[in-house]
Order: sequence, then structure tokens, then C-alpha cells
Amino acid sequence: MDSAYEEFCLNTLRDLVSIPTASFFEHNILAYIEAFLKQYNIPYTIDRWGNILAHYSKGVNIRPLALMAHTDHPAFEITAKGAIEGFPNANLTALLLGGVNPLCFEGEPQVRIYSLDSSKPFIAGKIVGYKAESLPPRMVELYLQSEIELPEGYKFGIWDLLDFQISDDFIYARVIDDLAGCAAALLALHKVATDEVEANLYGVFTRAEEVGLVGADMVFQSGALPLDTLVVSIEASKALPGAIQGEGPVIRAGDRFSTFDSEAEFVLNRAALKMGCDLVARSSQPVKIQRQLMTGGRCEASSAILNGYKATGLAFPLGNYHNVSDDSPGKPYLATENIHLQDYLTGVKLLQQAAALMVDLPAIRAKYIAKEKPDFTLAARLEELSQ
Repeated sequence: MDSAYEEFCLNTLRDLVSIPTASFFEHNILAYIEAFLKQYNIPYTIDRWGNILAHYSKGVNIRPLALMAHTDHPAFEITAKGAIEGFPNANLTALLLGGVNPLCFEGEPQVRIYSLDSSKPFIAGKIVGYKAESLPPRMVELYLQSEIELPEGYKFGIWDLLDFQISDDFIYARVIDDLAGCAAALLALHKVATDEVEANLYGVFTRAEEVGLVGADMVFQSGALPLDTLVVSIEASKALPGAIQGEGPVIRAGDRFSTFDSEAEFVLNRAALKMGCDLVARSSQPVKIQRQLMTGGRCEASSAILNGYKATGLAFPLGNYHNVSDDSPGKPYLATENIHLQDYLTGVKLLQQAAALMVDLPAIRAKYIAKEKPDFTLAARLEELSQ
């Protein structure tokens, strides 16, 4: 990957993470994705729930591969205006959308409140209190103070954190989960379309993942993807032992909910091998890619599997997952998420390689099976000695 293309990959990510988003309020992210797809003449449709399904197809009898990423991130929805009993400084009530430790709201963190009209400026505010239900559905209500009275149309808000920065080989942003996945999927589509590769590639950009995989479930239940599609859920997932930042993107063997499918994972494993990374070899590799069961959360691959699809996942190991600081577990605060620069660039290339090899997948798989076939000579001896 040359420096000019690396810059393009990073600029695509920068553009996306600088756009405010929340579950149900992903409109401006979706508008950016639409504009990107139009610019590079990549066909797409929008389903009745607002999910975007892009589809590049060239060649015949190529099994479809779908790269799936969600367009939302933990944030909040404004639910009421006016005074709140017990919180004299508050003039707004909001509902937390997504999983964030409520202790992060203790220090009255700053927020930005937005309209769906992207031409209107945000309104500054801060969280001055909260109420967290201890039992399911574990709703968290936030009490906010805005700098000015909120005009009509201002419906959601985000944490007032850094949009994007690269420092010491790390990418820092308020939202990496899962706009890094959206960027990677867009770049894979861009690559196959620009190079006119023979491929059958979907890019699926879903809504409301953080409140229960809602968009993904609707995509699968509607049958929008052919049932033989191999699905790759792209995520930025909490760094864990064995899924270490700087050691490469992680091919996910599963998530907190389920183990994934070996046939789907085979595609990513072969793509890694083509890039020079043998995940089985113990020696050092020229390209860093990891494989790990990542139990930090549930991802859209689990939704795919529940709906009868074969699915796997790719994750960028994430620091400060869901903006919860890693460095003070006893007293967490809101912090920018971060991933390693090279993990991101390698993950982008891995997905592009996976899309390109699908045309040869039957031959690649047949060769692999032939190599791994049983040793009938030894089996015969075992049979003889068992008599």
C-alpha cells in the first residue's frame, strides 16, 4: 500500500468519524456513504429501515461476500425539555443509547447536541446528573444543562471529544466503533470497483446496532442477501489478551454470544496467507494478523448465524471501548477511542484481498481439502494392527 493510498484510507476514516451519529440518528453518516458510493459508481439500495446495501458484481458464478458494519455509536436522545426534580441545573432529559458505564457521567462531561439538519451548528451542554436502572433493561436517563434553550429539531447528542487525531502510530477519535468498519467496507468496495476486479461483493451499512443489532436483524430477516452469502462483520472491539493493539487486525473466532463459522473464516485465513501471514505458523510473520475469540461484546456475525447465514468477523483491537477510559477502572471517565494505525491499514488490505479471492474460492478450497485429506496408508496400518 503506497503512501498516497494510505492517505486516502485515513482521510476516508477521518471524514466518517468527524460526523455525529447515534442509534436512530445515523442520517448524516448514511448520507456520506451514499455520496461515496455515487462518486465511484457503486450500485446500492436503501431498505425500508434505512440500511444501505451496496453491491458490486463482475463475473459469473462467484459466491457473494458481504462486509457488514454499523453506522451508530453510543450517544443519547433528547426526550424532554424543562426542569427536572432534584437536578436544579438541568433543563433537558435524555436517554442513553448504547452501553456506557454510568460512572463516566459523574464528572459532568461536556456534550454536543445536534439537529438532523447538518447545516445547523451544534449546541454545547453538559451532563449534570443521571439515573441508572439496575435491572434489565438497564435504562440510563441523563440530565443535561444546555448553554441556550434548545430550538425545535435538536434531537440527539454526543460526547464532546476529539474528532480525529493520529499520534505515535495510533488513531484517536470519539467514534471508532464502528465507523472504522464502515470505512474499511467502503474502501474494499472502492478497490474492487476501481480495479474492475471479478467479485460479488456487498457492503452492508446498518443502523441501531448499539441498541440491539436492530438494522442487521432486519437485513437478514428480510432476505436482502442471498442465503449462500458469506458474511464478515467488521468491528472495532475491545482489546483483550490475544487481541493486542499493534499486532494486527483480529480474525474473530467468535464473540460473547457465539462461535462463528469455519467456512466463512476460511476466506479471511486464505486472504491473510496471500498477504504473507500464516496464522498457523509459530515463527514471526512479515504481516501482522491475529486470530482470537473476542468476548467483549456481541456483533452482527451472531445475528447472521441466527438467521441461517455463514459468518465470521474482523476486528480492530480497540482502546477505551465505548469511550470508557481504560486507565482508571475504579473511576472511569469519557475518553477518545483508539486503534493502532497499522492494524487499520492491514485490515483494509485484508478485506480487499478477501473480496478478490472469492472468484477462485472453489479451487482454493478444493486444494486445501486435498492437502488435508486423511492419510489412508497410515489408516490401513491402524486397521491392520487392530485386527
